[in-house]
Amino acid sequence: MAIITTPQTYNKGELTQLLDIARNAIQDHFSDRPINAPRLNHYTRKMQQHAACFVTLEVNNVLQGSMGTTIASRPLVIEVHNKAVASAYEDRRFMPLSEEQLDELTIEVEVLSSLETLAIHSHQALVEHLQIPNNRQGIVLIDRYTQTVMLPSAWKKGITPDHFVQQLKQKAGWSPTYWSPNMIVKTFTTSALKEKYAKICSKYF
Repeated sequence: MAIITTPQTYNKGELTQLLDIARNAIQDHFSDRPINAPRLNHYTRKMQQHAACFVTLEVNNVLQGSMGTTIASRPLVIEVHNKAVASAYEDRRFMPLSEEQLDELTIEVEVLSSLETLAIHSHQALVEHLQIPNNRQGIVLIDRYTQTVMLPSAWKKGITPDHFVQQLKQKAGWSPTYWSPNMIVKTFTTSALKEKYAKICSKYF
């Protein structure tokens, strides 16, 4: 199986900046101001680099939206801004976020490491791999033109490896034990920070 290389990590201050970007993108939707993307020259070179991320929203600890990408195709600060807007207003599983929900809103930003391919060729082998605590990271399953993703933060909810894989497949519309000879398994870690919407601004600065 593949060895996970050390990913680029982000410290609490950098992740707080990303939370601030996400918060402002959501806040601007409820104001008369235009929703403008962050200015790259306001951020360090590291924050301007292309990176993949997810932004997840919860209201009263219940999922309200989660959108992201596993492909690093835009500057990180731009990607976080775009995914915050998408999570709040474009996730078709949920009604768009309302202003009345902001007091109970929590935002989590997760910046992905590079993806590493695992030599796993069966459903059972994947479950067994995830039974090792150090292997409990994010997983991507790819079967031809379908891709499904589970973030490392799912493990914080006490989920079992078998349930983790079942949820991963359910998101793709596959049966719980589905496996294809063409299946590709990839893993990743994240740098993540979660905070209440009302507490994000100026908490660490």
